[in-house]
Amino acid sequence: MQTAPAPLLSSAMTLTRALPVLLALALPSHAQELPRIGVAAPSSGPNAVLGRQVTEGTEAAMRGRATTVEADTQCTAEGGRAAAERFAAEKVSVVVGFICTESLETALPILRAAGIAAIDIGVRADRFTAQRRRTGDLIWRLAPRSDAEATALAAFVLARWRDGPFGILDDGSIYGRGLADAVRSKIEAAELRPAVIDTFRPAEEKQFGIARRLLRSGVTRFVVAGERTDAAIIARDAAASGVNLEMLGGESFLDEPSETAQLPVGTHAVAPQTRFPSIAGPGRADATERQGYFGPAFVAATIAQVTVAEADASKRPLSVILDEHPFSTPLGDVRFDEHGDSNLDLFRTFRFDGQDFGEEEPNG
Repeated sequence: MQTAPAPLLSSAMTLTRALPVLLALALPSHAQELPRIGVAAPSSGPNAVLGRQVTEGTEAAMRGRATTVEADTQCTAEGGRAAAERFAAEKVSVVVGFICTESLETALPILRAAGIAAIDIGVRADRFTAQRRRTGDLIWRLAPRSDAEATALAAFVLARWRDGPFGILDDGSIYGRGLADAVRSKIEAAELRPAVIDTFRPAEEKQFGIARRLLRSGVTRFVVAGERTDAAIIARDAAASGVNLEMLGGESFLDEPSETAQLPVGTHAVAPQTRFPSIAGPGRADATERQGYFGPAFVAATIAQVTVAEADASKRPLSVILDEHPFSTPLGDVRFDEHGDSNLDLFRTFRFDGQDFGEEEPNG
């Protein structure tokens, strides 16, 4: 599993193709039944705090325009199955949510049989959309693809480090090595090559070995595919040897800091946007609850509303609406490809100021 404020919504999200704006904004008359939209999120267990982000995001988007049916996925296989069965029994049109792989995996066959579309906001495993044509699963995904972190790291290097040598370090783990290889592949595809490629042993109290190798290389800029604490120790020991490193890391750099060593001021990290202080509109000054999955849930719920409204008006299947129409959203324009993956880029760049990581402006 799995952060500049989003622009304030002046209206609900609208389809950008000839779809009347009022379609998404108009409240149904008393004679009409509100659309029924399912919300799949863990409301119990250790992931309940993430589940609240999902439900608060969907509630903020609904604003009385739809009836929500909430189901606790528990982030388990059984929870996902039970949630899908409830959605089928309640005859919802579309479900938003799903932040855990286990829940999504068991829910999809049941939702498919009931003809219920799912807009996923948290599961990054590519197999669900890659196999959609074969399985027939009705899934569309706002969650980043599994390679989104590597793409964001490579984009940073290509945009900011072309003017000098840089290197790539990894901690030798399956995750670290895989991330490092993916970043290198994307960078080299753009005809830029790292001057140094090296591996360090993780969870060491001292990292003078790798620090000395970096000193001999003369390179000071490094993408680090590893944990925050390890990167901080490498930077500390390199500084003790007279080398001040400029580091770039992935999502793990935003983990809790260690008391052992601190990352250098100016360290950068790429990770999905975590705060959405403006997306819910006026009257919600406290942004503490608008974090994590709040933004993607808000976007997914509004896409769901507009899709249901357009399907009812045009008598076309929801799947066709989701496949063919672009959506204008407060987090950017969204379009789903032939697999059901969206083009929404949730990754942002963060800079460490000595105390915390703060999100940079897009051109920061």
